[in-house]
Amino acid sequence: MVNIAVVEDNPNDAELLSGYARRAIKAAEESCEILVFNSAESFLTVYRGNFDIVFMDIELPDMSGMEAAKQLRKFDAGVVLIFVTNMAQFAVNGYAVDAMDFMVKPVSQENVYIKIARAIKKLYSQKKNRLLLHGKTATTVVSIPEIRYIEVLNHKLIFNMVNSGEVTAFGSLNKIEESLRPFAFSRCNKCYLVNLDYVTKVEDFTVWLGKYPLAVSRSRKKAFLEDIADFLGGSI
Repeated sequence: MVNIAVVEDNPNDAELLSGYARRAIKAAEESCEILVFNSAESFLTVYRGNFDIVFMDIELPDMSGMEAAKQLRKFDAGVVLIFVTNMAQFAVNGYAVDAMDFMVKPVSQENVYIKIARAIKKLYSQKKNRLLLHGKTATTVVSIPEIRYIEVLNHKLIFNMVNSGEVTAFGSLNKIEESLRPFAFSRCNKCYLVNLDYVTKVEDFTVWLGKYPLAVSRSRKKAFLEDIADFLGGSI
């Protein structure tokens, strides 16, 4: 199932794009659900990491599609974003919000087919690398390779992210560790789960992830060093 959001204030344009997208998804032998939003605010209000592809009109009332995309990227770096615009030059800034592509109105069926095919290909490669985190006031989608380390503190999980600061979520470090088993993560102590790709140095009972020092417990040091060796050797 591919979940698609069409953020478009023109009903005729929204209907046309939705129809083309539905046929393109069917041609790709996938099923889909398409929801239309007539403003950026209405879309952002309900977004909880529940869409795979977002078609975003740039020229929206109140909040522009570009501003909406900036807000969207604060809590979902991976959703496939495609801008729709009347003038191609408006879409140039799409690179700043990691838009996959853009389409100029009026959209054509052939163009939508091409964009959908690219989007599905990107989704297949992304989905296995994304993690849905539930916080007190928001749900955030994070890219697993962007996680530097995870800390458990006061019954909460704090995800230290490479490009987006910290994300706080509810959950169990043991369960997260199990979810990340296919990836190169290892415990350096009972409070930290480390992405081995970011380890730069281990000195005595401290592991350094660039400028970030974390304590290595005596009981876990041997296994942790073995995990690093296996990772560097290509075993994990």
